[in-house]
Amino acid sequence: MEIIEPDQKRRRSDWASMHDPILKSLEQYWQTLRRTQQIPARTDLQPTKIDQVLSYTFIVHRVAPGTARFRVAGQKIHELLKMDARGMPLTTLFHPQARGQIQDYVELAFAEPAIIALPLVSDGSLLRPTLNGTMLLLPMHDYYGQSNRLLGALVTDPQNSSNRPRRFVIPPDAPIRHDPLGLKLAATQLMPRDMIQTKRPDASRPALRLVVNND
Repeated sequence: MEIIEPDQKRRRSDWASMHDPILKSLEQYWQTLRRTQQIPARTDLQPTKIDQVLSYTFIVHRVAPGTARFRVAGQKIHELLKMDARGMPLTTLFHPQARGQIQDYVELAFAEPAIIALPLVSDGSLLRPTLNGTMLLLPMHDYYGQSNRLLGALVTDPQNSSNRPRRFVIPPDAPIRHDPLGLKLAATQLMPRDMIQTKRPDASRPALRLVVNND
């Protein structure tokens, strides 16, 4: 019988989570929207086509190097944060020490562009279990052909019973998926950092309404 050390178990679990059916379903839909030498346009996205995965799904908008904010987010994202995610930075989902790392991967997804999948972990305590998850990032372009949107999803273990917000890190030595798409897209026009809003923008009019399946 093969003996699997704890680190091996974690790595195998990380790799298995990258093949989660929710993530596979979303990526397959994203692939159907692609055209020759292109990534999907934000306007091509039809929520009714991915109704079964919408509660795990989000769209972020690149507003500065390393800064992307939620435009829309499914119910599962709200449950992890314990608040409405719209308008919040994607880094809100991460511990402070992991935010620079996730910013680097977000930049890769935008700039190359590339598909990125990241194993995540939220440490447990006496009152709540450790929570493992995977985040998938799929680049999209806007009306002008600029790569400045990401269609994403975050799936976690089912035992998220805590009534406190969850924050994640990327485990050391975790298998990270990085698939450059080999495309040349228009450069994204970005706001200078000193012009970025320091408070949440108005989230009352999201660009896309998610129809959440609460089953």
